[in-house]
Amino acid sequence: MRYLGIKTHLLLFGFLATAAVSAMLHPSSLLAAPQTTSAPVITTGDKFYDVSAVGENHVWVVGYFGTILHSEDGGKSWVEKSAGTKKALLGVCFVSEDEGWVVGEYGTILHTEDGGETWQVQETPTPDERMLKVQFVNSEEGWVVGTYGVILHTSNGGKTWERQAYDDDVVLDDLCFVNASEGWIAGEFGTILHTTDSGKTWEQQTVDESGKFFGIDFRDSQNGIVVGTQGVIYYTEDGGETWTPAAAPAEDTLLKVSYLTKNRAIAVGLRGCITQTDDGGRNWTAYCLPFHYTWLSGIAVTPEGDGYLVGNSGKIIVTKDKGDRWISYADLSK
Repeated sequence: MRYLGIKTHLLLFGFLATAAVSAMLHPSSLLAAPQTTSAPVITTGDKFYDVSAVGENHVWVVGYFGTILHSEDGGKSWVEKSAGTKKALLGVCFVSEDEGWVVGEYGTILHTEDGGETWQVQETPTPDERMLKVQFVNSEEGWVVGTYGVILHTSNGGKTWERQAYDDDVVLDDLCFVNASEGWIAGEFGTILHTTDSGKTWEQQTVDESGKFFGIDFRDSQNGIVVGTQGVIYYTEDGGETWTPAAAPAEDTLLKVSYLTKNRAIAVGLRGCITQTDDGGRNWTAYCLPFHYTWLSGIAVTPEGDGYLVGNSGKIIVTKDKGDRWISYADLSK
C-alpha cells in the first residue's frame, strides 16, 4: 500500500493535512506550508454521506442531521440549505441545476425544483425503511434502494413511488442505471441484481463472494465494477454475465466506486482508503489518507471530468482533471 502524495499529489484538508503530506515529501517545507481556513459552514464534526454534481459548477452534498450543502462554483464555496428535517440524509441525485432528489432515514424522499432552495416531501410505500441511494436517469424515471430489500421506482418524477418485486430481506446499498431500462443493484451477501426492463424483473448475477457489496458503477452496458467489505473488487466486461475478482490492494472496506474516464475508476472507503485503476478495473493502486478514523462514502463525477469525494469530519475532496490530482475544497480558491 502506498501513501498519498507519492503518485497522485493529493493535497488534503487544510493546514494539518497539507503540512503532513508536505512533510512526508519535502520535510524542509513544513514551516513554510500555508495555513488554510475552512468555510464556517463546514466543520470537522460534519458527516457527509453522498454527493451529486451537474456541469462544472453545481454540486450538492448531503449528510447527518438533515445536512444539505450547495456549491455554485465547483466546490470552492458552500452554502447550507434547509431540508426541513433533522433526519440523516444518505443519498442525493440531481438531473439539472434546478431539479433533484434526496433520500434518507425513515423512508425520507425529498424533491426540489429550485436548486435546493425549497424541498417537498414525497410519499413512499416504505416509510419505516432507510433509503440509502437514489438515481434518476431523467426528470421522470428514477429508483431508490434501501434496507429490507426495498427497491422503489417512479416514472413521474416521484409524484408516486411503487415498490418493485424483490423478496429477499437484504440491505441494498447502491444502484447504477445506464439508461431507463438497464441497471444493476449491489447489496449484502454478495448480492448483484440486474434488470433490462426498468426493474419490472430483477435477476441475481453470480459472483463468488459472500460479503457485502457497498458500491457499484457501470460506464456502459458491458463494463462495470463492484466493491465491498475487506477491499474486495470485482469487474465485468460482459454486463455481469461473469464477474472477475481483482487483486485487492488493501483490506479496508470500500464503500463506493465510480468511473472517471473509460479506463480510470476510483473507489473510496474506510480509514480514508482511496484506490484507483487505469485499466478498467483489472489492477488497482491503494492510497491512504493520514487520518486513521477518516471514511469516504460518496463520489460524484461529471462528464466534464470533475470529481468530488465526501466523507466524515467535513471531508470534501475535488479533482478538476479527471483524477490526476485531488485537492481539498479549501484549497480550490487559492
